[in-house]
Amino acid sequence: MKVSIVGCGWLGLALGRRLAEEGFAVMGSTTSKEKFDLLSDAGINPFLLKMDPMPTGENFNALFQTDVLVINIPPGRKKNTPEFYGEQIKYLKYLADQHKVSRVIFVSSTSYYPNTGDWVTETTNFDLENGSTKAVVLGEREIRQVEAKLTVLRCGGLMGEDRVPGKWFAGKVTSGASTPVNYIHRDDVINIIQQLIKGDLPEEGTLNLVCPEHPTRKEVHEAMAHKYNFDQPIWEAPERIDSKKVSGKKLTDLGYSFLKPTPLDF
Repeated sequence: MKVSIVGCGWLGLALGRRLAEEGFAVMGSTTSKEKFDLLSDAGINPFLLKMDPMPTGENFNALFQTDVLVINIPPGRKKNTPEFYGEQIKYLKYLADQHKVSRVIFVSSTSYYPNTGDWVTETTNFDLENGSTKAVVLGEREIRQVEAKLTVLRCGGLMGEDRVPGKWFAGKVTSGASTPVNYIHRDDVINIIQQLIKGDLPEEGTLNLVCPEHPTRKEVHEAMAHKYNFDQPIWEAPERIDSKKVSGKKLTDLGYSFLKPTPLDF
């Protein structure tokens, strides 16, 4: 089976390596030729593709001659407008339709949801006035028009390896000590995508990818400080900041067993 990954960054590269190890024929995109060797060493056939927002690059149409297309390009929130990201996804949708891709997995974000102060599920609608990220909303709106079977994965805060919760706040002042976290380990995201491709999870629909357990920021950050030997944050008011608790019950109800069910074990 051929799998193409648009966006071989921190998640995409690790995903491509795992799939290649499992025997899949993996193609992947990068915006820099300097990263070709990095992808090749991971078993990924590299292609140059930039979304500006129209696609540019070299021979990138081959990426869309695939059985499964994984789209993993997050919004460039700092340098681009939300509308720019929507256009990027629109052009990827066109390419997928043009090449008659039968299966698309779209990596989205739980920032789709508003800050309700309570639980949100896959059926909770966005609310741009109350914390939903416009770029994420626009990106999903575009990809949902694709002709292929579509799975949308709304990922919580991605952690693992060099991404340690709280490390960037080591010894620094921060707030929201009692705010629940919505984290997921990269190993679980890779495992879930692999199961989707193999058919062990449904081909279509929307899934929240978050740990079943939602400890507070203080609990997680202080546990990680102890485990990885860095300074604990300095907590200040407010104790709770705008947030939500993202339910991953749909995924566990489908039979998925988490490798890392709690961020306290990251």
